Amino acid sequence: MAYIEDYTISVIKKATIRPNKIVFYDQVVKHYNTPRVKSAAISKETRNELNSWGIGSGQVTQSNKHNFEISEKASARIKEKVTWLYELAKNKTVNSSRNGVQYSFKMNFLTLTLPADQVHTSAEITKVCLNQFLTECKTRFNLENYVWRLEFQKNGNVHYHIATDTFLEYTQCKLIWNRCLAKLGYISAYQRKFIGMSFVEYCNKYSDNGKTPFNVLRERFGRGCATRWDSPNTVDVRSVSNAKNIAFYISKYITKKSDHKLNAIVLEREPDSSNLRLWFCSRSLSALDKIEVFLEEYNYLIDKVLSGLDQCRKYVFDYCSVWYYSVKDQANETKRDLWLLFRQYARDCNYIPAS
Repeated sequence: MAYIEDYTISVIKKATIRPNKIVFYDQVVKHYNTPRVKSAAISKETRNELNSWGIGSGQVTQSNKHNFEISEKASARIKEKVTWLYELAKNKTVNSSRNGVQYSFKMNFLTLTLPADQVHTSAEITKVCLNQFLTECKTRFNLENYVWRLEFQKNGNVHYHIATDTFLEYTQCKLIWNRCLAKLGYISAYQRKFIGMSFVEYCNKYSDNGKTPFNVLRERFGRGCATRWDSPNTVDVRSVSNAKNIAFYISKYITKKSDHKLNAIVLEREPDSSNLRLWFCSRSLSALDKIEVFLEEYNYLIDKVLSGLDQCRKYVFDYCSVWYYSVKDQANETKRDLWLLFRQYARDCNYIPAS
C-alpha cells in the first residue's frame, strides 16, 4: 500500500551487547511532519492474494522443512543460548551420590539415547519420552533453564543433547529416562535382545574385534544379568565447571553437523521433517536475547564495560562494527562489570539461574 509521506530523518547511535560480542550501528528514525495519507487503495481481493504469497504481511512464506539438519541461523541461536546459560550459571559445590566426593559444578551436559532399534517417529519419541523426562526433572531437580538438540546416530536412532545449569545426577536421570522409554517398549525390546544371550555370544558380538578388554566385557555382562537387562545405559552425564572455553565447546558440540550420511532408515521412518523440532530452549532462556543501549545516553556501567574491554577482535562493516570478545580473557574489574551487566539484564527478563 503506497503513501504520500512528509518526514525528517534522525540517526541514533546504538549498540547491542551479548556475552560474546558487541555490535555498534546507527538506527535511522523517521519523524513524520504530516499525517500519512493513502495515495491509492488496494482491493480486499488483491490484498488477500498478496498475503497468500507473504507479501502484504511483510513476510515471505517459507517451508518449515529442514531435511534433518540444523540451519546456520538456528546454530547461531543455539550457541547464543548456551553462552547466556553458561555466563549466568552460578558456581556450585555438589556431592556425588556414588562416592560422596564434593566437586565444583557449573553446568550439566547430558546425552539421552535409545537402547534398541527405533521403531517410532522421532516426533513421537520427543513428545512421549523427552517431554516427560524434562517434566519429571523440573519436578524433582527444579530444572528451569536448558537447551536441547535432537540428532541422529549412524544407525538411524535419534538421541538428544541437553545443556543445563541444574545439577542432574546420573543414576536418577537414567531411571527417569528408562521409565520414559519403557512407555514405548524400548526397555522390553532391549531385554528380549539380551535375556537369552550367553557370555560367549556377548563377547563375540561386543568385543569390538578384541579391542574391548575381557574384564570390561565381564563386568558389563554381569551387571546386565544382575538387573535382568532392564536398566540399559542410555544416559551420559558430564558436569563442567570452569574449563577453558567450555561454553564454546558445548555450543560447538551441540550444533555440529553430522559427520556421517543420514541413514536411509531415517528417511523411510520419518514421514515429514517439517513437524520435527530439532532443538528447543526453555522459556526462561528464550527471553534472553541482547542488551540494547543508546550510546548517546550516559550509563556508568556501560561506559566502564566498553572502555575496559580488552583482547577484542574488531571488525568494521558497511552498516555496523562488531567486537568479538571472551569474558574469561578480560581483566578482573571488567569481568565484574560484565557480570553485573548480565545479571541486571537477567533480572529484567525474570531469569533465575539454578542455585
